[in-house]
Amino acid sequence: MIDTVVVINSDTSYLESKLASLGIKVFAFDYYNHNNLDKIQSLIYLESFINKISVHNKNIGLIYGSGLEDKPEIYDYLKTKLQILGNNPNILTKCNNLRLLQDILSKCNLKLPEHTDNPDNISKKYLSKPYNSSGGYNISFNESSRKGYYFQEYLPGETYSVSFFNYKDNFTFLGFNKLLQLVNYQPHPFIHAGAITTAKFENSYNIISSFKKLARYLSMNGYNSIDFKVIDNEVFILDINPRITSTFKIYNDCYNNALLNHMIDPGLGKVEEKDSNNIYAFVHMFVKNKYVFKNIFINDSSFLNLPEEGQYVDKNQPLLSIYINSFSESDLLIQLKEKISMTRNLYNCYDIDI
Repeated sequence: MIDTVVVINSDTSYLESKLASLGIKVFAFDYYNHNNLDKIQSLIYLESFINKISVHNKNIGLIYGSGLEDKPEIYDYLKTKLQILGNNPNILTKCNNLRLLQDILSKCNLKLPEHTDNPDNISKKYLSKPYNSSGGYNISFNESSRKGYYFQEYLPGETYSVSFFNYKDNFTFLGFNKLLQLVNYQPHPFIHAGAITTAKFENSYNIISSFKKLARYLSMNGYNSIDFKVIDNEVFILDINPRITSTFKIYNDCYNNALLNHMIDPGLGKVEEKDSNNIYAFVHMFVKNKYVFKNIFINDSSFLNLPEEGQYVDKNQPLLSIYINSFSESDLLIQLKEKISMTRNLYNCYDIDI
């Protein structure tokens, strides 16, 4: 039975808290709180770290979110030393290049935007995307060829994601989410800035069935999310994220931490019905200027991932997250817009396109 977990993610605070509530000891690598995520790219450092914690901890698992996409050199070591709680990390390499999955996607009635290494069709608009993409970083309309990048046809319209939990033949559809972006954020114009749960496709049996088939073809485990657009009733896949993503918090909260518990112990079987039918939303607020953080939201639990008092926050960096839920979509949007406006006025943050 797993009693210790190594967590790798850009931000591990939520997972650390929820794992601790299950009585699990946690060792974390992240970018914002522990500031040690890049260190694991050194196999020497990683070996030393794992060896140290293995002295007193024997049943050690691994849960990962963003941060492993560009580190394939450590996958084999992680699989050898830790019990992978979720997908085999090698799936990241496969999903980084969606063209390799074109035949599988076709079998699932899913399509891809046009991909090319050198766009020559001036009638179409293309995005320049890194193969090791995560969270929308480094995606732009850049037309010059760059090593490690490819071009994907730009499809207009709203972007959505599907969230699901899978273990062997136990597929649990969790929900659909409308993805949000920052307004006029030049460094990374397509950065993932949040999501709102939506019922727009919940009655679309064919769409859900397609994602279920894809999960089976790829032998996906644990929590997964897939970004897509629907154009003329056809589903176009933009990104496949076979790992913990920002939307995990929404559904893990809906299921009262059962998703995380099932990742620790897949033998629990199919995930039961969710505890909450609320509509959820979260956004990540990015600052336009440098700040020394002063906490004004001490008594408001909807503000998360705040820096420490007096901590330096650089220009164009994430400042905090806003996380709310409501029984009513209209009430949720009112609350969300109010808190975004409050944060922008206090800290000069970028707006969110809702």
